[in-house]
Amino acid sequence: MVAKERPLELKRDIQIVFQDPGTSLNPKRTIGNILELPLKVHNIVPKAQRFLYAQELLETVGLSPSTAYKYPSSLGGGERQLVAIARALSTNPSFMVLDEPTSSLDVSVQAKIINTLMDIRKERGISYLFITHDMSLMRNIADRVAIMYLGHIVEMATTAEFFQRPQHPYTRMLISSIPVVLESEEKLKPDPVQSQGEIPSPVNVPSGCSFHTRCPYANETCGTQVPPCVEISEGHQVWCHYPGIRETTD
Repeated sequence: MVAKERPLELKRDIQIVFQDPGTSLNPKRTIGNILELPLKVHNIVPKAQRFLYAQELLETVGLSPSTAYKYPSSLGGGERQLVAIARALSTNPSFMVLDEPTSSLDVSVQAKIINTLMDIRKERGISYLFITHDMSLMRNIADRVAIMYLGHIVEMATTAEFFQRPQHPYTRMLISSIPVVLESEEKLKPDPVQSQGEIPSPVNVPSGCSFHTRCPYANETCGTQVPPCVEISEGHQVWCHYPGIRETTD
């Protein structure tokens, strides 16, 4: 379904926060103008109330109402991302997609963004879809996790189950590579999986299991047949011909 064919109600109910607010916010408009636009498009509030509502949105994400008079170029990266979040909240959505919302920010700013998002989720009951490469962030904020490789989901589970019982070799490789400080934390990680070769081009995805060219356990079946969905436990699925093979070979 192309964008023009999507119902206005759907566009209002699903919003997105992009990775780089520097390119997703119009530099020629004030923050107030930026926040007023979706209010106008979706007729959220009367024209006379739009600017005040925009200021209330800024307060919701922890910014001063006076920010509405500024331009994106006068704000820091974290403040611009908070503006992007405020814009996404302007239509009162029930679902938000967040594409690497903290990847370009300092660690201290990342924490503020995440805490703000978590507070908003509790207050408004919004569901989030986080797209991220940060496994630690995933572990701390997600209820469910889906791991993708070359555009295909290879494992999906609740967060606790995912980190305790990873089944796909690629998943195990990711978790075992998470840097830790304490030896006790290192013991909680699965045995490392040594991948081989280079990551294939997403334009030319390998046949069969897309991970078979890098998997140390792959055989002829993996290279020719697409793996089925295997139900490990309730809510835990893995797309692998031999899930948990490392556990059975140790």
